[in-house]
Amino acid sequence: MFRKSSKSIALLMAILLTAALLAGCANDSDDIVIGVLVPTSGSEAYYGQDMFQSYQLAVGEINEAGGILGRQLKLFQADDGCDANMASSAASRIVSEGVDFVVGGYCSGATIVTLQQFSEANLLTLISAANSTNITAAGFEQSFMINSPGTHALLTLIDLLNYVGAENVALIHQGDDYTQNLSDLCENGLPDAGFNIVAVEMMEKGAADVSAIVTAIRNAGADFVYWCGYHADGSNVIRQLRRGGYEGFIAVGDGSASPELITAAGPEGEGIFVTSPPFVEFADGGETFVSAYRAFHNLAADDTSFPGAYATLAYDTIYLLKDAIEAAGSFETSAVQRAVQSIEYQGLSGLIKFTADREPALSNFIILQIENGVFKKITP
Repeated sequence: MFRKSSKSIALLMAILLTAALLAGCANDSDDIVIGVLVPTSGSEAYYGQDMFQSYQLAVGEINEAGGILGRQLKLFQADDGCDANMASSAASRIVSEGVDFVVGGYCSGATIVTLQQFSEANLLTLISAANSTNITAAGFEQSFMINSPGTHALLTLIDLLNYVGAENVALIHQGDDYTQNLSDLCENGLPDAGFNIVAVEMMEKGAADVSAIVTAIRNAGADFVYWCGYHADGSNVIRQLRRGGYEGFIAVGDGSASPELITAAGPEGEGIFVTSPPFVEFADGGETFVSAYRAFHNLAADDTSFPGAYATLAYDTIYLLKDAIEAAGSFETSAVQRAVQSIEYQGLSGLIKFTADREPALSNFIILQIENGVFKKITP
């Protein structure tokens, strides 16, 4: 009979202890853990909270119905603050948690910096809201964009310009990945559609005084202003444009598609257009979803803040992942990735299927207008 030496026993104990510690760093339960990267602090926390609450609803429904392939789902959320440094740290926490998949992504700049970490960890990543074309241009094959990219926003903007009869367009961005990407796409694409770019302005985030931008736009002869930034600053731009005497059309991109835009812009927001993601109020089945969302989160009857603009896309993201896992018959990353690439999922936000570069093949954008203090859908 072979007898282990004391050194052999010590070595074996060390190996077992190391293995136990490593196992403790990963997901060692039977649950399928989904990492959630969203901003729950900072100026874009409204969107992050809405997305997370939509994920929670979908996961709750799926678990109640028996889970996926007999296993329950669990969410692990990390706050990216819509900030690249915070996002990198949040991604590290998600990877360290040993999650099985990743969803989320609101701000494009904060999302892009995480993609390499998730790719190196062999994590399929479904990006619900962030939609800079730089996301897919980065080439990480495990990352799919659920929201329509800026190229689709451009086509929607062209429809809107034709609808209102405008010709001379001024663009305002904030220099970050999402806003400048959208502005650049419009600056390059609108002339080919017969429109004139008369001004391109950049506003510093949080700037209180934008009178110089207002003056430049008025002097340029713009009859249409497209705000490419987020709603926290967009409402300020709208107010100062109107108070500064600008009387032309104003539209904002999907980064400003929030009821908070209406509140913050005040009377000057009346008539403003939004090239918007698929707001739940205007989605097929939206009324049922709103009731379920409000009941699940025990929202007060007079609380109309949620669900918001990205609720449909976030909710669809979880169910799309469910369908892909079931189609693959496996939780293995490459198998689920192949299933996502070929999927055709009909959700609240419309039909979702993907191009070869992992962007939505079909646009989900709609046009809204603020009328009497609420959003109304416009059909050009």
